[in-house]
Parts: sequence; C-alpha cells; structure tokens
Amino acid sequence: MNTTLIIFGATGDLAGRFLLPALAELAAVDALPQGFSLVASGTRDMSEDDFRDHAEGKLNEHGADSPESARRWILDRTQYRPADVTDTADMAELLAETGRGQDAPVTVYLALPTGLMPDALRALAAADLPSGSRIAMEKPFGEDLSGANELDDLLGELFGDEAAAIVFNVDHALGMAPVQAMLALRFANPLPEAVWNSEHIEEFRVLWDEAIALEGRARFYDSTGALKDVLQNHLMQVLTMSAMERPEGIESGWPSAAELRARKAELLSAVRPLSAADVPTSTRRARYTAGTLADEPEAAGKTVPDYIEEDGVDGNRDTETFAEVVLHIDSPRWAGTRFRLRTAKALAHTRKGIEILFRPVGAAQQGARLWIGLDGPFDVELALNSSSSRDRLTPMSLIGEQPRPEFSPYGHVLKSALEGESDLAAGPEESQLAWQILTPVLEAWEAGSAPMEDYPAGSPGPESEPPTGAQP
Repeated sequence: MNTTLIIFGATGDLAGRFLLPALAELAAVDALPQGFSLVASGTRDMSEDDFRDHAEGKLNEHGADSPESARRWILDRTQYRPADVTDTADMAELLAETGRGQDAPVTVYLALPTGLMPDALRALAAADLPSGSRIAMEKPFGEDLSGANELDDLLGELFGDEAAAIVFNVDHALGMAPVQAMLALRFANPLPEAVWNSEHIEEFRVLWDEAIALEGRARFYDSTGALKDVLQNHLMQVLTMSAMERPEGIESGWPSAAELRARKAELLSAVRPLSAADVPTSTRRARYTAGTLADEPEAAGKTVPDYIEEDGVDGNRDTETFAEVVLHIDSPRWAGTRFRLRTAKALAHTRKGIEILFRPVGAAQQGARLWIGLDGPFDVELALNSSSSRDRLTPMSLIGEQPRPEFSPYGHVLKSALEGESDLAAGPEESQLAWQILTPVLEAWEAGSAPMEDYPAGSPGPESEPPTGAQP
C-alpha cells in the first residue's frame, strides 16, 4: 500500500464532503499504514494551519461518525501545498517536497473538473512520478464520446502499455456495498440466477434520486447536467454489475479487474443503439422549479428558487436536473426486458437503488418487485403480487457473507487506489461505450426533440408519463 496520498482539488466539495471523511473512516479501523501522509493541494494560497482548520470543519460536518481520534490522526498527517496541477514545474516541486524521496511511490487523486484532466495528466507524466505511483481520476471519463476517445489516446501516449496499471478512472458507485455484493447475490445462490433473465423480469430499474439540490456545486453542475453527472457513469456501472454474464473467477471469490472490465464491456456492447426517432419515446428530461426540499439530512427542508435562478447557474443553458433513459439489451439473457435508468435532484425522497419488476405469474395481475438499496446499510425488500403483502428479507439470506469490509463507497475507493487495485475503476472501453450509447440522447436533446419539462423542488418529479422505450 502506498503511504503518501496527494489530493488535487483538496479545497473542493468532493474532498470535503467525501474524501476526507473516508480517510478518517479508514484510520478508525487501522486500514491505513502508520507512515501514512496526506498532501492536500489546491489553487488557493492558504497556510497549512488554515487548511487544517478547513479540513477539521469538513470532518466535523461530514465525518462525525468516525471517532475524534481518527479525525485528528488524519489532520496530524496532513500538509497543504498550493499548486497548479497543470504546470509541470509545480508538479515536480510538489513531488520533491513530499519528503519521501525520489523512489517512493505516491497515489495521486485528481478531484478535478473533467476539462482539467488532460493537462493535469500531461504535467504529472512530465514530472516523472516515482515507479509504483498511481493516479486516480474522478468520473466522468471525458466530457463526451470524442473527449473520451482523445483521453484514451492521451493515456497511451503518456504511459504506454502501463496506462491501465497507473491511471484509474474511479467510480464510487462501484464501492457501494450492495454493488460489491451483486455478484455474490446473483451467482452464489441458485434462486436469483434462475430468474435473472427476460423470461422472468419485465423491467429493471436503476434509480439515483436525490432530495438535495445543488449544494454549492452550481458551476460544475450547470455545465454538466444530470445525464453526464450521474447516468453516464454511476448508473451505467451499476447496470453492468447487475446484468453482466458470469465472470470467470467468481467461484473462487472475486474476479480479476481485467475479467470484470471485459464482462462489463460485453454487456454495454449489447445495448441496442437509440436512434434520433427513439429519443422522444425512450427518454425524459426536466429541471426543478422553486419549492421546498424534503425534510431529510442535507436537504433539510430548505426553500430553493427555480433552478435557472440559482446562484452560479447560466439561465441560457438548457441544463437538466432530471434525466431518464429506457434501454434494451440485445442478448439471449435480456432480450425483451426494459432497462430504465433515472437520476434527479430536488425530489421528494432520496432513493438510490435497483428495482426489479417481475412478470406476472398465473392469474396474478402484477408481478413481484425486488428492491435492493444502494446507498447506506443493506436495504432489501421483496413485494409479492399485492402491495399489502411484503416479505422483509435480511441481506444474509440473499448474499451470504459480504465480499469486503463494510466501508463507505469512498472508503473502498481510496483503499483500493492506495493498494493499486483497479476493480473499482471503469476501463476506458466501458466509458467509451457508455458515451456511445448516450450520445444520440445528448444530440437529440440539444436539437430540442425531447421537451424540457419542469417539476417543483421537493415533488416526486415531472407529471408526464414515464417513457416506455422502443418496442422490445
């Protein structure tokens, strides 16, 4: 395990809300080496004490579940260095100041906007990272299909055949415990695998509904939108882990990262392309108007204005806060099943999970539903043929022993990055395929072929009927 972690973008929302609390969580269970050091870097010219005060505030706000001693352990091992991550000289100087020597490998976490990634990678490569170093990039991989292709070419140019072992496009959805357990749920138990196909499943839903609004991320979000921010990466990764064919190595515990990437790419390659004519019947987009958010943590019943009136939002952009896409997978297992992917902000409830609608059996008017929650503790519920009949299933009854310790998603991501494990990263081919699938949607939305609906903040969403998708 590398002992030095460098976070670029350390003063940003991602680092304060997720990365620092995840480090405290790992420290609390002695999952970090005793020689661990955190080098935090950003463009803000602030002293080390000022950054530690900033980090302490974020840890107290977002990492209060970890003991105070663990939070202090991280703060005591934290340095701050202002630097321009796109400047080779700054990168070389920062690496020299880590105090680990020329030969000590480091793990670099790029918590940066997508547009900065190419120049940051060029600067790091030119700065001559020590052997054994790794670079973790936040999603998405590129800003569109063309950008993803160019980024893949750049990685090959900079790092050659070693690119896959050095640069990880991490996705914290892959670190969610239920996603980690998905392969065990499907393949270690005969019952789920027997019904995990189109003969029994009518619709497979991957949902990422959030009660919060922008939470200070307007500049990033308004240039990205719901589809690029969540659906193109997180939901596509959950889809592949949920619907892929059996990977080799699952019988002995956990498949290799290369095998997982191959099975995920195979699944995405089988997604039926959407035509421009399909988009109006297979997608839906909307954005929130003024309203009161749900009385949930973080959303906290706040009153928010129309999205286009939020601070930092450019009202001339056609940015969606609600995106829904219906896909079909042309494979023997899944021909005839609808796959509905949906993400939104400022909805009535936070609800992240997989909902499986089974086909009716016999005289039943509707089929059973299986819900697998993704965010937080295991949440598994089976609803039988009527809404009044529910069987609560414990996680162990479905998945057996969990394949990993119970860390938060970003805890898994950081531990894997420090250890050099890439199974929580999306390979370039997966990202390119995901962009390829969704490019017709982005182009049709830009052309105005699907209306921009609206919904009041704190409501269930737009009132129009959900898309049905193209014919199976």
